[in-house]
Amino acid sequence: MPEATPTVSNAEYHSTKQIGSLRDECGYRGSQPKSPHRYWDWTLDAANIEASPLFDGSSYSLSGNGLPTPGRPDPTLITVSLPSVPLIHIELPIGTGGGCVTTGPLANSTVPFGPVIKDNFFGTSLYNNPINLEYKPHCLKRDLNPKIASTALAQGAVDKLLQSPNITAFMTILDQGPDPITLNVHSGGHTSVGGDMLDAFSSPGDPTFFLHHAQIDRLWTLWQNVDPSTRQNALHGTLTYMNWPPSPEGKLEDLIDLGKLSSGGNGTMMREFMSTTEGRFCYEYV
Repeated sequence: MPEATPTVSNAEYHSTKQIGSLRDECGYRGSQPKSPHRYWDWTLDAANIEASPLFDGSSYSLSGNGLPTPGRPDPTLITVSLPSVPLIHIELPIGTGGGCVTTGPLANSTVPFGPVIKDNFFGTSLYNNPINLEYKPHCLKRDLNPKIASTALAQGAVDKLLQSPNITAFMTILDQGPDPITLNVHSGGHTSVGGDMLDAFSSPGDPTFFLHHAQIDRLWTLWQNVDPSTRQNALHGTLTYMNWPPSPEGKLEDLIDLGKLSSGGNGTMMREFMSTTEGRFCYEYV
């Protein structure tokens, strides 16, 4: 798995804490590259995600696929409800697992809550009904999906993203797409792994979440570096996902609340997150 070469930084500290938590709290006994800032290069696994060393269930993997779940309709119909987008019905091809992960270092591990999202993605009831976020421990589930991975995570999809002429095009290809579930690299990574990764709220319960989002950070950084003068601080969109609940356009001076990770008591300014070598961070991707 590719790795980055950062200097001592916040990125190093939090990545080290991540692997420490995996070992101390989740029973992970595998290893990761010397560099503490890691990412999942999807293009290496798009052709055969089940054979990926990340998911082959070996001692040095993040465990394997979930147990097969027979009898599911293929494709499965998912209804997606977004506040500012017409109701979308998507036929999602099923993966090859669907059940609990039983092989590798994370076998039989527990995710503390979820799934929060079932058939209604980001509906208003999710924000008004806290019972959806109640403690609900269950086994870590995966449903590796070769069909989705072979297109959404392929080199062509990454090339299209990196060829974006501006931040609006970049964000549209990355996250908004014509199909918010399968036809972009962000959600395509979630649906390619499936199981708990399908749920926007509980997906961090699968450690793959962090490698997947580190790859997104890497691609954004590569895109920025093509023309730092116009791309380094380029912003697009409001302060809430899909503008729900409605919020103002994001600005570099906006404060982001990271809880205990924020610098100071009022949050951290957006501009502090716009570079891997300035502000809070000091690391580079290779």
